[in-house]
Amino acid sequence: MLRNEHYKDDIVYITQLTRTVLYLLGVWPAYKRRSTSEKVWKYFLIVISYALLFCVLIPGALFWLIEKRTRVRLQTIPLLLFGFTASGKYGNLIIHENSIRRCLKHIEEDYKSIRSEKARNTMIESAKIGRRLVILCAIFMYGSGLSFRSILPFAKGKIVTAQNVTIRPLPCPGYFLSFDVQISPAYELVFAIQVLSGLVTYSITTGLCGLAAVFVMHACGQLKILMNLMRNLVEEQWQEKREVNKKLAVMIEHQIRIRSFLQSVETTLQQACLMELTGCTAVACLLGYFIIMEWENSNSIAMCSYFTALVSMMINMFMFCYTGEQLTVQAEKVARTSCVLEWYRLPKKEARGIVLIIIMSNMPMKITAGRIMDLSFKTYGDVSIYVQNHSLILFFKLAKLNSHYN
Repeated sequence: MLRNEHYKDDIVYITQLTRTVLYLLGVWPAYKRRSTSEKVWKYFLIVISYALLFCVLIPGALFWLIEKRTRVRLQTIPLLLFGFTASGKYGNLIIHENSIRRCLKHIEEDYKSIRSEKARNTMIESAKIGRRLVILCAIFMYGSGLSFRSILPFAKGKIVTAQNVTIRPLPCPGYFLSFDVQISPAYELVFAIQVLSGLVTYSITTGLCGLAAVFVMHACGQLKILMNLMRNLVEEQWQEKREVNKKLAVMIEHQIRIRSFLQSVETTLQQACLMELTGCTAVACLLGYFIIMEWENSNSIAMCSYFTALVSMMINMFMFCYTGEQLTVQAEKVARTSCVLEWYRLPKKEARGIVLIIIMSNMPMKITAGRIMDLSFKTYGDVSIYVQNHSLILFFKLAKLNSHYN
């Protein structure tokens, strides 16, 4: 008989938004074997998503190659860099579909085997934090991204050249060979494709953030339960030997299970998190430079659009670093709890088992980006300083280069 009869509702609750986003991208893993129609639909979604991504990236790359103006080429780099990073993250999610399924299965088993209502409430409270993080990420990504791709082109207005040719701006610049995108309905079609491509790009980032939040916050909930198990180990002054051994076994099994889960999460997300942090850092540096340039040119519309995109990048990186920081904080609490256990209240032989728990509890639990950098507030602070400094450095170097040529 199941200990938690509502585990299916719990799983739906904690993964609702992430499941919706990843399902539309065709990368949400199925627990059961897919039927032929489901497989066809999955690959159809993947092909459509990649087609929308490359419908923007290929013309954008061609435009960057043939464009002679340095400033215009620089303004094209963030769009291309963010798009190629999104494509890489999308491919990583497709490759690690089985790993994602294993992590989700692990979470489902944890909810099935909940031992008390108090433990279930602890897990749900941690899951709520993950839900809020995903909602915030979605709001900022879709809000800033769609305003950049839909509102900004209309705000710029039509451009009339010296040859009296009217050019309607697109969300993303591109070179379309002999295809004239300025005539209707070609312009409207390309405009819609670029907006849809943006939706796919922002969905990939939101889905990745959702997976990180769901997995890491679940681990945080399990660590809180582990602390409760530690406190309950010595809650009675006199206990039978068999009861103490049983509690020790449950505690050690729970601790090993948490570490096994975090290892699976690390394997699944480390490469995508590395692409996310490095890509967002590079894009943020360029956006900071563009803000300074537009401030100098008193172009308020462009400055606001770049500032909105920069804020979105920084908040997106903050979400990942926040989840990693929460895991580190909970792991440190577990370590402190293990060190202050009242082991002297246990029988002598059973008290020796506390040593193993203390050793395991003091081993670091962290989520990293490609095993290169930890996801933590320190990393976020370092990235913020890096973005600020290199935006200024890039501005002064290019300003000096322009003055030299002039």
